Amino acid sequence: MLRDHILDVLLPHLATVAIEEIQVVGAGVRISASVAADAARCPDCGGDSHRVHDRYRRRLADAPTGGRPVTICLTVRRFRCEVPSCARRTFAEQVEGLSFRYGRRSQLQQTMLVAIGRLLAGRAGARLAGMLHCTVSPNTLLHRIRALPAEPPEKSPRVLGVDDFALKRGHVYATVLTDIETGRVVDVLPDRTAETFTAWLHQHPGTEIVCRDRASAYAEAVRTAAPEAVQIADRFHLWLNLCKTVEKCVVAHRSCLTPPEGEDQDEVVEPPPGEPPLVEGKRAANTRRHFAAVHEMYDKGVAIQVIAEELRMDRKTVRKYAHATAVEELLSPPPQRRAKPQPWAEYLNMRWREGCTDSGRLFREIRQRGYRGSSRSVRRWLEPLRRAESPTPKRSEAPTVRQVTGWLTRHPDNLTSSQQLRLKRVVTNCPELADLRRHIQGFAEMMKNLHGHLLTRWIKAAEGSDLPPLRGFATNLRKDLDAVTAGLTLPYSSGMVEGHVNRIKYLKRQGYGRANFDLLRRRILLTP
Repeated sequence: MLRDHILDVLLPHLATVAIEEIQVVGAGVRISASVAADAARCPDCGGDSHRVHDRYRRRLADAPTGGRPVTICLTVRRFRCEVPSCARRTFAEQVEGLSFRYGRRSQLQQTMLVAIGRLLAGRAGARLAGMLHCTVSPNTLLHRIRALPAEPPEKSPRVLGVDDFALKRGHVYATVLTDIETGRVVDVLPDRTAETFTAWLHQHPGTEIVCRDRASAYAEAVRTAAPEAVQIADRFHLWLNLCKTVEKCVVAHRSCLTPPEGEDQDEVVEPPPGEPPLVEGKRAANTRRHFAAVHEMYDKGVAIQVIAEELRMDRKTVRKYAHATAVEELLSPPPQRRAKPQPWAEYLNMRWREGCTDSGRLFREIRQRGYRGSSRSVRRWLEPLRRAESPTPKRSEAPTVRQVTGWLTRHPDNLTSSQQLRLKRVVTNCPELADLRRHIQGFAEMMKNLHGHLLTRWIKAAEGSDLPPLRGFATNLRKDLDAVTAGLTLPYSSGMVEGHVNRIKYLKRQGYGRANFDLLRRRILLTP
């Protein structure tokens, strides 16, 4: 009883067969079994037959049990069909849930391999299957994927999302179609032309709403094949186009980003003239260690020659360490080198306060004024100024075009107080950018609150601005006014489609970019 219960729990798919013997053969398990049913059903006519023609043994690879590969040696029978009108004379019996025609694997292992192939494809799936004691080749897994049904539905979904993705970036593109309401991919088209999408819409009627980007090919296809469908221009792409327009406007007014003369000036704090700078680093640490070791022995009266032999140092080096009263004398540069640029100190301090910290540039400037020393001396002379405090330039650094574009197009609550202050200075210095900021805020409020009825008023105000890129953006919105208005009114968007495009990129990388369109399409449709 306990044995039967264990078999029912561990091997439920063998409940309809009679298990005769279980053996451990090498590293695997072999199960000998036979079919227990008295009759079998003809696959053509469906009639039951009791006439046994012959018997033979099948070897089925099964799912592993207890970390061991399992092989089922199943004795099956071939029956004669007893229906006179049936064209089939003999047929082999199949065990429901265990075997299938011409199969060398059990249905359980077949289901496992299909799931592995859907998720990992060829090579990666074969490696995982090998670790699970299900030996299979990458090509076999790909054949299993291609054998799965992947046909699109006869009727198009009510809300359809369409977008393109790159098969070979910059050269070949395809189209993915998504059901926005369920979030599932409907079909994948081999290109992104209007003709292909038009043919698909003719074959799959029923679309009421189409979410798309602002590409003209998809818009033309919808107008041709589904003229009654409502087209929605995706809000993400609208905002992306606006951000590019804002960047062009900021580039045109780049000169306004520099603050006026006299703003943000800070004094440079110079180091105290009498204090030597603190020198750090590996060489300084070794110098301090050798200085301590030499003075520990020299203060006890040990001769310099003996110290040199004991510490394995040169005698002249030991003498230099022994005659130094403090380790700072060994760390600081020679005073004559630091004093070379001294006659030009006033000029160097003035240029430093003005914000010029490039030692090479300062060296060239004082050389034109008669300096005959080296650039290294100038660099050493500037070291105390650098260590004391980083000099503050005379003018604060002007923000970049990218920074100002980000400040203008982000929500004000997501800006720090410093960024808000700098943006306020920029728009104060430039009335055009201040006007641009008001237009951006108006467009953002329409997008957030879905107030598409205000779009016409916004376009009219933008066309009256002094910014040519903004006027061009508003004029382009008029060309696709119905779709843009619907995008700013209805709650649907192409966000679901963009998520699938990101998933498609992962599937492409998983296939090393070498899968043909047929295999990639099936993986897109079948991978959950």
